[in-house]
Amino acid sequence: MTADFVEEILRTSEGRMIGDGLHWVDVQEIRARCRTYDDWYPLLTEIADRYERLGVEALEAGHGVTAGEHFWRASMYCHYAQFYAHQTPALREAGQRRKVALYGRGAPLFVPPAERVEIPFEGFTVPGWLRRPPGVRRAPCAILIGGLESTKEESYLFENMCLARGVATFAFDGPGQGEMWFETPIRGDFERFTSAVVDWLATRPEIDPGRLGVLGRSLGGHYAAKSAAHDRRLRSAVCWGALYDVGSCWDSMHFLLKEGFRYCARRPTFEDARRHLECIDLRGWPERIEGALYVQHGARDDLIPVAQAERLAREATRARRVVLHVEPEGNHCCHNLYHLTRAPMADFLADTLSEP
Repeated sequence: MTADFVEEILRTSEGRMIGDGLHWVDVQEIRARCRTYDDWYPLLTEIADRYERLGVEALEAGHGVTAGEHFWRASMYCHYAQFYAHQTPALREAGQRRKVALYGRGAPLFVPPAERVEIPFEGFTVPGWLRRPPGVRRAPCAILIGGLESTKEESYLFENMCLARGVATFAFDGPGQGEMWFETPIRGDFERFTSAVVDWLATRPEIDPGRLGVLGRSLGGHYAAKSAAHDRRLRSAVCWGALYDVGSCWDSMHFLLKEGFRYCARRPTFEDARRHLECIDLRGWPERIEGALYVQHGARDDLIPVAQAERLAREATRARRVVLHVEPEGNHCCHNLYHLTRAPMADFLADTLSEP
């Protein structure tokens, strides 16, 4: 894989990387030093090492907040190190595991801290991070779902936006994602795992079970819509990039996206993956959504056609409120406009979870 390929990754994903915590200066270093994709994993893990050392030094000096930030940032470099490493599963899996370990090291130092949670469900363990806004006795809570390549650790900065608005957050990995990939591939009943999270949150006295919402990014937007349709306890749903179905866009899908789907579905070939992913289809689901629905999409999204977002919003005929926001210059999930498009999603969750 050539330097042109590296530049293509940065062109399409730079906004996402910076929006999720990679520093602009480091991204420029990556651009300058990555001659081929073979340089990608070692360079990003080298940068992770750098932040981990800074975290250790800060902790030894008694600067816990600084240490937590360094450990979190180190985890993000491990996340993006393994981002496209589907052809080298040992590296990908090592990057996933180290990402979780580094995040866990920082979690008790975050402000507010993140609590590690493991929810047993039908023989599986659903891992997540709970964060609660200080000073709120029974807080509303937003359940956060990643996409094909995003996991619970990647939502830290969006969590901070929710927490600043008085909303607790619970970010978790479901089938085919992050830690749960080691247990089960992508499957068609993700919404049942979301409901297991809702069941668990209902047992927590710090959380108001009558004020729960869900947000999902990209493939997670599909899961968020299906979860809201499946479980009426979810009063609000945000689809951050709206994947209606895989089948209708499979033939035009970028090779790397197909490879990601194949890997997360644990299928040997693209054709096997395509057949397996027929379960990723919202037909019959949007009209069952009764809560508030916010759908955000980029008109220039070259991974998921904007027509999929429009269809989801159009078919949500029973939702008490539907907002479709299409950014004319937005790319996939509007990552190139992250500084403008994320706050409205946090506002929507805060507003709709405070409504009577």
